[in-house]
Amino acid sequence: MERGESAAAERVHHVVWCVAPEHFESVRRFWEGSLRVSLHEIDLPDLGLRVLISWRAGLEIMTPAYASGSMVDAARAFLAEKGEGVYSVVYGVDDLDARVAELEAEGRRLLFRDTITADEVDARKLSDGERFSIRQAGFDEYCGLRLCLQEIVPEP
Repeated sequence: MERGESAAAERVHHVVWCVAPEHFESVRRFWEGSLRVSLHEIDLPDLGLRVLISWRAGLEIMTPAYASGSMVDAARAFLAEKGEGVYSVVYGVDDLDARVAELEAEGRRLLFRDTITADEVDARKLSDGERFSIRQAGFDEYCGLRLCLQEIVPEP
């Protein structure tokens, strides 16, 4: 976890805010300057995104920064359809498989499911020494909310 934070199960872990590339630096200045939030930048060309994150503050800011990537089209579509704003809410759970099954049984549509390995967590500098992977599953919008479930899995 970030700087000694414990696993954030059964509560909102963080909110993901999607902004246009031309506003990325001004948004950074706002959060770091005006609100004194320490943000860590992650460059994710495989996703097509640049990200600023502070799990301590419960905030992730993303922007479509590349011509291609596995999430760049979704981010651009979001900006075109809704404009800048909350892209998703990440909710921590203890048992991802069980919660995904429950939501699918209720008719919620699973959009993606993946794992960020412990090596990727380390490479992205999302941890200050604690070793863990992140299992996640994202669902289609429900009443204006894009929900991403996240399970933190400690690793030896």
